[in-house]
Amino acid sequence: MKKKLRPVVEGLAVGIVFFSITLLFEIPFFMSVIIGALASVGGYRNSIKMDKEEKK
Repeated sequence: MKKKLRPVVEGLAVGIVFFSITLLFEIPFFMSVIIGALASVGGYRNSIKMDKEEKK
């Protein structure tokens, strides 16, 4: 997998997981979308941070 694509895929995976979990708890749909989007951004940033730490 390309280095640039990996953080995007990991971010999307985290976002989808959080989105599906919030839907299970009957949270309104728009709030689930917001939580999923924020989790995606967090997963993306965490993946980049972990890659930088591995290079050291």
